Formats: sequence, structure tokens, C-alpha cells
Amino acid sequence: MGTSQPTNNDFSVYGIDISKYQGNEVSLLNKQTDQFTFVICKATEGITYTDPDFKTNWPEIQSKGYVRGAYHFYHCDDDPTEQAANYLGVVGNFLNTDFPPIVDFEEGSIDPGINKTEIQPNLLQFLSLLEQKTGRKPLLYTDNNTANTYLTNPAFANYNLWIADYNATVAIPTIWKSKSWTLWQKSESYELDNQSNDFDVFNGDSNAFTEFIQSS
Repeated sequence: MGTSQPTNNDFSVYGIDISKYQGNEVSLLNKQTDQFTFVICKATEGITYTDPDFKTNWPEIQSKGYVRGAYHFYHCDDDPTEQAANYLGVVGNFLNTDFPPIVDFEEGSIDPGINKTEIQPNLLQFLSLLEQKTGRKPLLYTDNNTANTYLTNPAFANYNLWIADYNATVAIPTIWKSKSWTLWQKSESYELDNQSNDFDVFNGDSNAFTEFIQSS
């Protein structure tokens, strides 16, 4: 299997995130050659949608020896309680070797015509529900512009940050500046067998990564 090397060798713990757009790529992955530590896959979106490849990706990521993660794409015009039920109903139980719940909040989450005063309290309710029901603190994916516009409540900094930033150095959203980031999605064009992927790095070494998985 043809692989690329990390774009910054300072990061020893790295992986990719995938969805239906990568098709059956998970079947081609080989931990011995690609050297990924983790693979994160899309699980759900809103209150009814399930990624069609999740039921294949989720068990296969584990069987191939990667730390696995499952993310939910959050929609601001959907009820937080119903979104939590959709996500948790599809994923089921999280093992202590899995990432904690992951929430994707980006520009596409800001649905047209919504009441913007409800965005932050509703998202905080959703994150709190996931934490209550799983006993694990969710990881929040976003980008700098979206975070600085919509995530201004300091309560969001209680959740670890997965930041999307395709520049050479990462920009930290205001409320996380004193805490920094946990994952950095630093490329959206990482090539594996002619398939483009999002490439992610962890902010720490393998021991720190193990501690993060076990303690979050």
C-alpha cells in the first residue's frame, strides 16, 4: 500500500479521519505500513442520518489495531436531545480504548434561519448530554473562524479541542488559548492509494496519547 509521510515529523502520533467519501478505504489500511495510531470515522449527523460506511468502519478500525473514534456532525436547527439519541444509538458503547465522543461543529453546522442566541446553550446541552450518558468528556472539532464567532462561552474550553487549520502553524481560538489543542487536522489532502484524506496529529507523544484516551 502506498503511503505518505507526516508533513511535520515533530508529531509522532497521527492518523486520519474518514467518512463515506473514502469508500472502503478502511479495508486497505495496514498499521504496520501506514503507521497510523488512530482512525476516526463519521457516525451520524443531525437527528436521523447515519454514515452508510460507519457499520463497516467502526469494527474494522478496531480489528486492525487502531485507536478508533466516531464523530457526530452537529446541526444547530436540530434538537440537542434527539441528536444525542441518534449518535449514541448508532455508536453504542464506547470502550475505554476508544476516543471519547467527538462532536463536529463547523460553518455547515450553522443552519440558515436559526436563532443565533440559542446556538451556544444548545451545543453545551448536547455536549453535557454526551458526557452524562457515556461518562466521558467529548472532544470538540471546529475551526478558528467558526469558534471565534460562535463559541465564545468559556464553558466550551472545558472540552478538548480538535482544531482544523491547514496552515503551517495552527491558530488557536480565543477561549482555548490558555489550554491549546489536543488534535490538529492539519491537511485535507493526505494521499493514500490515490484517495485524499484528512490528516490529524496529536499534541503529545505516545504516552501522552495513551493517558488522554484513558482519562477522557
